[in-house]
Amino acid sequence: MIKVKSKRAFSMITAIFVIVIMATVTSLVMNVTDKTVKATTMQYQKEQAQLLARSYTELAILYAIHKDRSSSCIETITDHFGDATNGYDVRMNISYIGNSTLLANCNNNIESDGTINLSNTNATWTTTGGFNDTISMVVDTYITYKDFDDLTTDRNITFYRRTLQKL
Repeated sequence: MIKVKSKRAFSMITAIFVIVIMATVTSLVMNVTDKTVKATTMQYQKEQAQLLARSYTELAILYAIHKDRSSSCIETITDHFGDATNGYDVRMNISYIGNSTLLANCNNNIESDGTINLSNTNATWTTTGGFNDTISMVVDTYITYKDFDDLTTDRNITFYRRTLQKL
């Protein structure tokens, strides 16, 4: 015969064992949930930065198309999107490539004199048309933001996009 005291002790040990197992499983589930939330937040921020880079690049192209380049050229655009703590800093550097007469007042031509000698190539177009009469712009877009989950550090994440656009 089993005594009543030993039955109670066995029930107590079983209950403690079940509680320890449930606590371990709960902590594992919470750990996985935390990592999933952080990964989702990082993915959201990266996709938001990609969309902002695309939108701001199109905005820079729009500004450059409608800007009178005879007086000056747009070379840098900066902005801040969002609130002060969780926002995105936008910086765009714009460079121009093409004929120097069309870009006379732009300080950052990539070509040394802005022209290309087509007489030494097998190109089918002439110097009065084609590439010589066009200009292009290179837009380097930098989107900088802080990680939503780690606001205590000063570490920034930067998304970079380069675009070549014919004007």
